[in-house]
Amino acid sequence: MAGLGAAFVATVWLARSVRPALLIDTEPAWAVARLFLTLAVIAGAACAAGLVAGALFSASGARSFSAVIDPLPFSAPALAGVALAAIFFGAGARLVWIEKVPGPLWVDDLSLLGETQDLSGSWRDFSDPLRPAPYGVPHPFGTVGVAYLELWRLGFKIWGATVIGVRFPSLAAGFLSLLTAAFLARSLLPRGGGTAAAVVLAGLRWSLILSRWGWVAIALAPILDVAALLLIAARRRASLALAAAAGLVAGLGAHVYLASWIGAAALLLFAVWPVEGGGGPGVRARLAAAVALGFVLAASPLFLARPAGSLPYFARAADHNVAMEARRARNSLPVFSVAADALVAPWLVADPTPRNDIPGRSRLGWILGIPVAAILVRALVYPRDPLSAWLLSHAAAAFCAAVVAGQATHPNGFRYGYLTTVVAVAAAAGSLWLLSFTRLARRRLWAFAVFGLLAAGSIAGARDTLLVWGESRETFEAFHGEDTLIARAAVRWESFGSVDVAPDLGFDPRTHSPITIGVIRRYRLDPDEGPSAMTPAPGKRNRVFRIVLPGGVRRSAERVVERVTDGWGRERATVLGRSEVASGR
Repeated sequence: MAGLGAAFVATVWLARSVRPALLIDTEPAWAVARLFLTLAVIAGAACAAGLVAGALFSASGARSFSAVIDPLPFSAPALAGVALAAIFFGAGARLVWIEKVPGPLWVDDLSLLGETQDLSGSWRDFSDPLRPAPYGVPHPFGTVGVAYLELWRLGFKIWGATVIGVRFPSLAAGFLSLLTAAFLARSLLPRGGGTAAAVVLAGLRWSLILSRWGWVAIALAPILDVAALLLIAARRRASLALAAAAGLVAGLGAHVYLASWIGAAALLLFAVWPVEGGGGPGVRARLAAAVALGFVLAASPLFLARPAGSLPYFARAADHNVAMEARRARNSLPVFSVAADALVAPWLVADPTPRNDIPGRSRLGWILGIPVAAILVRALVYPRDPLSAWLLSHAAAAFCAAVVAGQATHPNGFRYGYLTTVVAVAAAAGSLWLLSFTRLARRRLWAFAVFGLLAAGSIAGARDTLLVWGESRETFEAFHGEDTLIARAAVRWESFGSVDVAPDLGFDPRTHSPITIGVIRRYRLDPDEGPSAMTPAPGKRNRVFRIVLPGGVRRSAERVVERVTDGWGRERATVLGRSEVASGR
C-alpha cells in the first residue's frame, strides 16, 4: 500500500511538472520526446514505489521493529504537572490578544450576529433548525445549526456584543480541545501519552489559528473527540448503549458544521475495523449500527423540521466538488491531482488560504512531521491495533472527503479543523513509539530531549501565530481587512457626528462585503472603542463626515480629517468632515 501510494503521488507530480498535455499530445513530431518523457515519469514512479516499499519492508522486518509503545519513564505527579503547564500555556496562547489577532473580522460569523442576538432561547427558535451562512447575502453557500447559535448567544450574554464575544466560541472550543485531546491520548496510549498530546496541541499553529477565528470548524473538534472516547469505551465493553451515545454526540456536530459527516464516517469505519480483542464481525456490525442510529436521530431535525423552500443542508457540498471540476476540465485529471496532494498534504503541501495558515508553510513541520509519519508507518504494519484502527479510519475518511471536495482551497485547514486533535494524538503516539527504540538505560534522557523538542515546537507555533500569521499582509487580505478598517473608522467618527460611507470604495466586489461594515458599525466592534455607545453621544452631532476613496473629491467646506491606512502604509480610504454650521444649516 505504501509503495503504490508513493508511485501514485510521484506519477501525478512528475506528470504535472512535465505538463499532461505534452504527454498525451498525438503530434508525430513530438513522438521521440514524448516517449522519453513518459519513460521518465514511469521510471520516477517505479523508483518512488521501490524506495518506499523497500524501506518499509526492511524496517518492519528488523529485529528491533515492534508494535509495543512503552510508557514514559516519569512519575505520575511529574506528568500531571507537565500536562497542567501545557494546558495553561495553551489557554494563554489562545486568549492573549484575542481581540486584536487577527485584526480584521470575518463576514461569515459577523453576518449571523444580529440573527443570534434575536434568538429567544426557546423552542420557537427551532422552527427552522438551520440558518444560511453568510446570513443576509443573495446567494449564501453554507448553513449553520440554530443549536450552535444558541450556545453562541449564551456567550454574548457573558461578553456582550464585542470582539471577544464574536470569537468566544472559537476560543472556548480551542481550549476544550486541549482537554479532549489529552483524554483521547490517555485512552489510546500508555502512561505519558495524554501529557505529550497536551504539549503538542498547546502550541500547534493549526489549532491556535482556528481558535482565534475558526468559528464552527474548531467547535467540531471537542465534539468528535467526545464521540471517539465513547466509541473506544463501547468497543472495549461491547456496549451498544455507549456506541449509540457516540453516534448521538457526533450527530450534534451536524448542527455545527458539515464536516461532522466526515468525522462520523471515520467513527463508523473505526466501529467495524477488526482489532485484536475487539469482537467478531457480528459485534462490530451491531456497534456500527448503534453509532449510525444515534447519529441519524441527532441529525434528523436538520432535515425533518425544515420549512419548504429553505436553503438545502448540503448546499455547500453541491456548490463545488471534484465532479464539477472534472466536467469543467473535460478530463479526470482533477481527481488524480487532488488525490495525490491529499496523501502528502500534512508534510509537503501548504494551505492555499492565508486565513487558515501561514502561506508556504507545511502543516506539521519536521518536529511533528517525523513522529506523525512514524506512527502511520506503524499503523500500516500493525493495522489491527486499536490506535492504528483509529488513525487509519480518520485518514481514510478525510482522504475520501478531500477527493470528493476537489482541488479548490485544497488542502483546506478550516474544513478539517477537527483533525487538530487527531494530529496531536498521532504526534504524541509517534514520539512515544520512537522512544521505545532507545535503550532503557538512556530512555529517560531521550524522553527529556523529545519533550524539549515538542515544547519548543509549541512555543514556536504560538510565536508564529501571534507575530507572523497575525501580522501578515496575506492574512489581512484574506480576511478582506479593508472592510474592517473602513467600519472602524466610521465607528470612531460617529462620536462626533453623522458618518456616511460611500457605497463604492473601489473594493473588489467579489470580496467586499457591506455586511461586515454594517455589523461592525452597529455593534461598535472595535477593541479600542468598545460598545459603550451604540449611538453617538448627545450634543456632538454637529458635524458630518464622509468616507470616500483616497483622494476623493471634496465638497464645499469639507476637509480631510483622517487618512485610513493599513499596517503597511497603504491608504485605503479618506475621511472628510465639515461642520453643519459651516455648511449653512
